[in-house]
Amino acid sequence: MRLAVLGFAAIVCGWAIGSQGTPIYDMVAASYQLPLVGAFVPLVAGLYWNRATTQGGALSVVMGIGGYLALRGTAAGLAFPAELAGLLLSAAGMLIGSLGPQAIANRHGAHYRLAGRA
Repeated sequence: MRLAVLGFAAIVCGWAIGSQGTPIYDMVAASYQLPLVGAFVPLVAGLYWNRATTQGGALSVVMGIGGYLALRGTAAGLAFPAELAGLLLSAAGMLIGSLGPQAIANRHGAHYRLAGRA
């Protein structure tokens, strides 16, 4: 856990140093791009879709962030917004991962089973 905090702090420090001179508006806008493409779809699907699975959530995060990073800063990313592509790929990953064969065990309600409430 301490290594994760140290690693995250180093990444944030490097990002802050690299973005010197950037207006605060642009920095705030950039800080919401990865949560949009990586966390929004799994969160909403986990809350409102009964068929959402752990595998669907994992694939959603990987496809969303991967698609966003692949298009960011490329010519294709200028023609089609990388954020929208990441969001659409995240939704596709949730559908494919949840409705396809399950290779990752589903963990719905695992915290209840551990506490003896199931």
